[in-house]
Amino acid sequence: MKKQVRIKSVIIVVLFLMVSMKTHTTNNLKNSFIEYVEIDTYNIDFLYQGPLKSYVQETIGLEKDSIVLKNVKEKAINYAKIGNAKLSVENAEKYIKVKYNANLLYDTSFQTIENTTEYQELAGKYLQKIDFWTILFIIVGIMGTFFSVIINLRKKRDKIGNLMISLFVLFHSLFSIHIGLYLSRLDLLTPHLLYFSTIFSFLYGPLLYLYFKRITFNYQLKKIDILHLLPSLVLLAYLSPIYMLSQEEKLEILYNRYDVRNTSLSFLVYLKYISLSSYAYLVYRIFRKKTKKNAIKVNRQVFLWKRNIMVLYFLYVIIYIFYGLSVTKIVSSEGFTYSLVSLLGIIILYVGYIAYIQPDIFDKKYVFEDEMLFKYKKSGLTNSYSEELKNQLLELFLNQKIYRNNNLTLKCLADKLGATRHNVSQVINEHFEMNFFQLVNKYRVLEAIEILRADNNRSLKIIDIAYDVGFNNKVTFNRAFKSETQMTPSEFLEKEVESV
Repeated sequence: MKKQVRIKSVIIVVLFLMVSMKTHTTNNLKNSFIEYVEIDTYNIDFLYQGPLKSYVQETIGLEKDSIVLKNVKEKAINYAKIGNAKLSVENAEKYIKVKYNANLLYDTSFQTIENTTEYQELAGKYLQKIDFWTILFIIVGIMGTFFSVIINLRKKRDKIGNLMISLFVLFHSLFSIHIGLYLSRLDLLTPHLLYFSTIFSFLYGPLLYLYFKRITFNYQLKKIDILHLLPSLVLLAYLSPIYMLSQEEKLEILYNRYDVRNTSLSFLVYLKYISLSSYAYLVYRIFRKKTKKNAIKVNRQVFLWKRNIMVLYFLYVIIYIFYGLSVTKIVSSEGFTYSLVSLLGIIILYVGYIAYIQPDIFDKKYVFEDEMLFKYKKSGLTNSYSEELKNQLLELFLNQKIYRNNNLTLKCLADKLGATRHNVSQVINEHFEMNFFQLVNKYRVLEAIEILRADNNRSLKIIDIAYDVGFNNKVTFNRAFKSETQMTPSEFLEKEVESV
């Protein structure tokens, strides 16, 4: 106590001597005041009370918070120099939270404690960290954004269905980018992106559910479907005040997000559990209804596409539950974050792969080919006429080899037969148990097999054979060939050589 009294006396004497003698300018006085007097919280409070308050503020020109902040920074550096990591980190974090800048941690003084747990944890919170995973997540997000655009560029696309699946991919891509920014701490440099992907939290399930209804039953959207958007509209109303905050206010949220468990965030995560799980069940019901026993035979390519997307979505729901526990700090592990975004990457890349390898999946006529079967019950096609059309069709395929026409469509085939598309489609499905595309590809592959077997000298190129039998490219040919024989053309040739 006596020491504190002496300090106060010294401060008062020094200040009044400086003013009376006018030996320093205001700037010198300010520097001297901070540099040569040891300041702690007690002494600062003393200076800003009583008769010295106005003098210190007006003459020295420093607010109390400025002095405290400089003192905290110096303490952080000095404690680092002597190797006291705990106190150094405590003061450094106080400084960072006020300044919204972590450059202090790059000071050479922190080299003495940079390997300590305390420093590593602090650096992990505020310093940018670019590594393989963060780059991967951001790149996958950008690729997914690109895929979501490509899906909608097909000429014969199903506009409604493709829009829904592309938005499903787009929103997950933005979430992947968001997580990449968060893990790299680059989000501290882009405060206006705060919660930019959160607004889509309740749209993933509805988009996939409506997409499944669309491609399974050719479902037409109705006004009542707007109800699926209500949770997102409520969330938008809740987040709008945050989106409208100034940059400094958003930085305050970002730099203090580690201090307390956010009750609102926890509530949002739990609501998303309910949303994802509910729509996962609805999607499963649609899938099961279409493929249950005695159901109409479905296009295998479309079936596999829907099954794989559904399975990936189910995995996403399961992993998100554990991710949510991590976000709400019930469990402490960043592993769930990496697992979740990695799975998102798989979903995004899978959609991109299908868009490139099997673009027909997004073709309206191809996807809805099986829907014609629902109309067959009311069809006026008689058994005799059906048999007649079948024989005429076989004539076109076996003798005239109409499948060699790479622009062959169901309409062209119907015109050749002098029948309606509806009746021709019914004949193909009833007599051959496949759709138009599958039938055409089957005959093309069968002829390709004959050509490959007859080419004893192996002088023909596979791509030339593909073109000769009616395929437009090697990728489609390989896929159809493997679907028919469970081998690629190259594997088929190797097996033929071995059997000779």
